[in-house]
Amino acid sequence: MIRYRLGIGAANVRWAMSPIHEVVSLAQLLTQPQRHPMFHPWLRRRRIPLPDLKALTVFMADGAYRPDFLDPSPMSSEPTFEEGMDALLAAPADQTYAELLDAARGRGADIGRRLLDDPDRARSEAADTLRHLWTSVVEPEWPSMRQALRAEMLDRALQVNREGLRAVLPRLHPSAACEGDTITVEKTIDIDVDCPEGLILVPSLFITDRIQCTTSHHWTPAIYYPAPGRYLWAAPPTPRSLDRLLGMTRSKILAALATPLQTTVVARLVSVTPPTASEHLAILRDAGLIDTSRTGRTATHELTIAGRTLLDAASPRS
Repeated sequence: MIRYRLGIGAANVRWAMSPIHEVVSLAQLLTQPQRHPMFHPWLRRRRIPLPDLKALTVFMADGAYRPDFLDPSPMSSEPTFEEGMDALLAAPADQTYAELLDAARGRGADIGRRLLDDPDRARSEAADTLRHLWTSVVEPEWPSMRQALRAEMLDRALQVNREGLRAVLPRLHPSAACEGDTITVEKTIDIDVDCPEGLILVPSLFITDRIQCTTSHHWTPAIYYPAPGRYLWAAPPTPRSLDRLLGMTRSKILAALATPLQTTVVARLVSVTPPTASEHLAILRDAGLIDTSRTGRTATHELTIAGRTLLDAASPRS
C-alpha cells in the first residue's frame, strides 16, 4: 500500500492536468489496445504508426518499471506540453540512470545495453518520440481534451468543498481512500510518502482501468486516475425523443456535447463533414442550447443550462 502523508489535509491537495502524461499513457495504451476497446474507433481514425514508437514503448512491457522522468508531475494546474518536456529533459543524470537501471532489470542483456550504454541518448530518443506522438496525434485534439479535463477538475474540486476529500476519493478509483491526514492507494508495494509540497490529483483520459502513483522525491507526489471523457472517443446513445424533436444529426450532436468538444471532433463523432457540423452547431447555438468559445481558429462547443436540461429530460430514467 502507498500512504501519502499530507500534514494539513485537503488544503494540501491540488488538481492539475498533464499533457505529457496523456501522451505517455497513449503510448502505454498502444502496447495493449485490446484492453481498451472504447478507444478503437479513435485509434483507427488516427492511424498511429507503431514501429515509430519503439524508443518509448520499450518502457511499456507488462510488469516493467516505467521511468518517472518520462512523466514529470505538473507544476501548475494547466501546464503546456513543452513545460512537461522541459522538466523531462532537465531530470538529473543520476536520476535518469537509476530509473533506467530499474527499467532494464529482468529485461535481458539487449534491453540493458540499449538503455544503459548511453542513458542520455535513451532519454533523448524517448523524448523525440513523445514529441512526435504529441504533434501528430494528441495536439490536434487537445483543445477538446483540455475542456473535458477542465470540467472534471472543476467538478471534483466542488465535490471536495461540498462533501470532503474522504467522500470523493473512492469515486476517483476504488483503491483510493482518505483517513485523517493520509491518502492511501492499494498497491503491491508498501511505502510511506511525505508530501511537504502537497499532493497532486491528475485526471487522465488515456487510463481507464487503473490508478497510477508517483512516489519519486524528484517530483511533487501525484495520483493519476481515470477521467470521464468517453464521448471524445465514441458518440453516446441518443434519446429517441430528441431525434423527433431536433432531427437525428442535431440530437446526436447535443448528446455528444455532454463533454465540451471542438468542431472537427463533433463532425467525426456524428459522421458528417466539418462544414455540415458547423451548420448544425449554429442552429443549436441560435436555439440557446449550446455555447461556443474560440481560441484562435479553434471553436469549442458545450451545452448551456438549457441544453443540459433538455438532454437530461429526454434521457430515459434507469
